[in-house]
Amino acid sequence: MTIPVILEDLQAAFPGWCIWRSSAGRLWATRNGRRLSRHEVDHGLSQTIDADDVAQLAEQLKGQRTAEEALSSPPQRDDGHMRKGATLVGDTLLDQ
Repeated sequence: MTIPVILEDLQAAFPGWCIWRSSAGRLWATRNGRRLSRHEVDHGLSQTIDADDVAQLAEQLKGQRTAEEALSSPPQRDDGHMRKGATLVGDTLLDQ
């Protein structure tokens, strides 16, 4: 994905987020329609993020999407089978 140049493009690329510029000129994004669980926050998801410019905010939003996808992926053993009671954090499989 190329980095969107205007806020409308950024909003279209990340529809699960409400994006705005504060009166101080800082960019903010907060998730629409749901609160994150403690488990999601503990695994790197954020309810609200901020950045100095559009490029930084786009990178953070992409990082949030990647973290959310990793969290929702079923944990795998080295042989490709799902391991019960494990959590995938980034590239690391943790037993619970």
